[in-house]
Amino acid sequence: MVGEEIARAQWSRSRDRRGCAPLALASDAGAQGVARAADFSGGWGVAFDLPALRSAYGFAGPSLLPQDEAPAAAQRARLATQWPHLRDIDGLPAPAFAGYGLSGAEPYPADNPEGRGLHSVAYLRVGGQVCTYNVWSRISRAHLEALLDNLRLLR
Repeated sequence: MVGEEIARAQWSRSRDRRGCAPLALASDAGAQGVARAADFSGGWGVAFDLPALRSAYGFAGPSLLPQDEAPAAAQRARLATQWPHLRDIDGLPAPAFAGYGLSGAEPYPADNPEGRGLHSVAYLRVGGQVCTYNVWSRISRAHLEALLDNLRLLR
């Protein structure tokens, strides 16, 4: 699994291990970045660097927030309201879903609907977990969607 070793190591040091299990990628969609630890205050993260782009993509389990305790239906409604796109994630324990768009919960611009070179971000909820995971790609919207589809919960 891509990023597994770093995810497990970072997760083992996080404060919120019980509610935010580590993730890794079945595939990084061909990006072939170099994995490194990413600082997510109180949580854990894995960032991938490309030769010309630091933190080109990655995923994280940040610190738990009070709203993270809400039931899945409320979380889905929150993300659907906050983000321009919402999708179910089949490779993770249900209910798994993500709200996503550009950083700042913005829609993709009409002149770049694929988000090429822009900072795409997703907030991901996974069944059985309390935290809202962060997933990002500065490559493209399609790359972010591929990352979401390739994330797996580590046991």
